Amino acid sequence: MGYREDVVNAFRRSFLPQIHYLLQGTFGGYAVSHTSAEEYVLTTECSEADLEEILAELGFSRNPIAALKVRTDGNTAEGSWVWRSSPLASYQLHIVLHDLENETGVDVYAHWECSWIRHPYNHYVARGYDAEKGVELARQWLDQYDGDVVGNGPDLEYEVDTSLERRLSESLSLSYYQVEEFAAGIRSRLPFVDSGSSKVDDRDGERDDVSPRITDDM
Repeated sequence: MGYREDVVNAFRRSFLPQIHYLLQGTFGGYAVSHTSAEEYVLTTECSEADLEEILAELGFSRNPIAALKVRTDGNTAEGSWVWRSSPLASYQLHIVLHDLENETGVDVYAHWECSWIRHPYNHYVARGYDAEKGVELARQWLDQYDGDVVGNGPDLEYEVDTSLERRLSESLSLSYYQVEEFAAGIRSRLPFVDSGSSKVDDRDGERDDVSPRITDDM
């Protein structure tokens, strides 16, 4: 990843959580959203820089307009890429990259959605969102990649992690932060105890989501 991309990612990680509070408080909008387990595509053994080179060779482009993605374990996305069949296509394939902690590799997530260029409102309110189709298409794109054929690019080795640990990770992580919320509620009723900031957004009628405050300690 080049210096410019580093600056863009650092800006998104620091600026978007602050904008999120403003949007949420004015009309229920958002600038930070949740990377869900159902969007999981695969885990690469290459670096983020190599994977981004591969995505560029496959015709994807960087997507700095996207909301900042945060997993329930607090891992914040390092990259956001998009593919469209044409600049004014109605739909796009959105790929989100989460660096592995303490080892080389990247967890890849994806979803199919309305293009923010052609249908900005539908995109923002997640009309046409399809995680299953996005995962299928992303695996097809990456599975067909051959570094020797596509511009002598880097090798792409990966695995699809179907372990029980991964399947349970989202539920367990969200439960952890819900327990934190409960404990914070109790502390808030005790004198001289700082209850801390909320890490879970309670969304009426919908699944609870991770708050952008989860990035505060990163």
